[in-house]
Amino acid sequence: MFFFDERYHHFEMFGLTHLLAVLFFIILIVLILVFKKRLNPDHDLYLRRGIAIFMVLMEWTFYGWSIALGGFDTSLLPLGLCAISMYTTAIALWTKSEKVFQFIFPWAITGALISLVVANLHYDLPHFRYFHYFGNHGFFLVSNLYLFFIHRFKFTYKHLLKSGLSLLAYAIVIYPINFLIDDNHLFLRAVPAEAAPLYSFLGDFWVLGFVFSIFLLFHLIYLPIHFYNKHQRA
Repeated sequence: MFFFDERYHHFEMFGLTHLLAVLFFIILIVLILVFKKRLNPDHDLYLRRGIAIFMVLMEWTFYGWSIALGGFDTSLLPLGLCAISMYTTAIALWTKSEKVFQFIFPWAITGALISLVVANLHYDLPHFRYFHYFGNHGFFLVSNLYLFFIHRFKFTYKHLLKSGLSLLAYAIVIYPINFLIDDNHLFLRAVPAEAAPLYSFLGDFWVLGFVFSIFLLFHLIYLPIHFYNKHQRA
């Protein structure tokens, strides 16, 4: 099947197919903002649960393809920021849980934005891995914005701090586990090569700079949310 053809092992970051994928999800976000008051409850239910099922099926297909290609390895364990964001977003979509949303919102937005811009991908369109990578990252980004704008789920600075501290605690746990299983979950042993120059000046302390940059991104993401909340209260 051409969806799994190794001939498409030639993805170019910021190439046409990369930009098309990003543009597709920008358009979806704009459509959410434009039509946020026109969605009926039945369509909302089918949409939420359909996207949740789609993301999980894509992830499980990815596991199967990866194992068939090279056997199981620890990188497939759902311990990374994006895997956790995807599964937790799927739960929030399925259950319409505001508490789950408040926990995962900054993780999902940060992880998705980094992954969509700095695409750590080797396979190009129309390979399955292209659709899996951009589909899952894009949809858990859009899904969280959907829950925020369509369902008006609350997200305050208190929620940001709780979520951020939870991620920090999780990173402290995962850091030694990465060495035990010889892996790189949360990119705590090495950031993607495309982003590595940003932290090279820190030398051996680059991981502290990486953690700080994620904390800073959380706050940058929260800024428009803060002004939106303020506008809604006015």
